[in-house]
Amino acid sequence: MIRRSLLIAPIAVTCLFASQVLHASPVNMHTPLNAMFARSKTVKFQLHNGSESPMDLKVGETVLTVKAGETVKLDLAAGTRILTNSATTTHPAGTLVLEVSTMFSGSTVTLH
Repeated sequence: MIRRSLLIAPIAVTCLFASQVLHASPVNMHTPLNAMFARSKTVKFQLHNGSESPMDLKVGETVLTVKAGETVKLDLAAGTRILTNSATTTHPAGTLVLEVSTMFSGSTVTLH
């Protein structure tokens, strides 16, 4: 009987601490590599000026002039905003023309 009580106490203490260790958060978590080295997806599309006057557009931080009837090939990151840089007859300066999305990939966007 004494042997049994001497053996039960260390087993109970071991089980008590073992349950806490099992439910603790893991030390090294697996992180997917694509999340660590993620790049913004680039979208290739064409921008066509369908109006009769040239348009000055601000693509991200760069200014782009698209002549009347001209089509320009663009390769931009998703989420890039295209704004009018100067006022035209249909668009005041600073108007959001387009926010690049992956849905525009391979398409032609016509501006009027």
